[in-house]
Amino acid sequence: MPHPRIARALPALVLVASLLAPSARAELTTWDQAQVTALGKELVQATNALYETFRKQPPPSVGSMQGDSYQRLKQFVRLLHVVSQEFAGSLEKGEGRVETLTIFDNLMQLARSARDEAARVFVAHDVSERASAVRQVLNRLGPYYDPDFPILAPHPNIEPGAAR
Repeated sequence: MPHPRIARALPALVLVASLLAPSARAELTTWDQAQVTALGKELVQATNALYETFRKQPPPSVGSMQGDSYQRLKQFVRLLHVVSQEFAGSLEKGEGRVETLTIFDNLMQLARSARDEAARVFVAHDVSERASAVRQVLNRLGPYYDPDFPILAPHPNIEPGAAR
């Protein structure tokens, strides 16, 4: 059993040590409503271009092993487009980080799912370019929402020449 004086001082010592220890977490990028709102508008433009380009891509041939993946990818791309509009609209109304965090998290989940699904489906070069533009905007938004934001890297099968 520790000495009574040490036992009483222990919580204060732990607090001081935690304040003096270097933080393992990075810091959030300072919130800039105008900048984040502009990125939200840019995201809508990028997801709109992706959606329109994907819709023009011919679906896989009947009986192809890619049919189910193509349909899932089509749904992810459509949802990215719809949710990005909701996100931008919320930002334009003045909603901040706290109010838009869940929408941003949904966008990231959709983007990761779309990227993974696209690896199973042939996508044209122009679709890959549009997907890259969406990914780049999301990566610029990420540090506003998560201090340890993991960059959404391109899938090597989709964007083989993209910088990581």
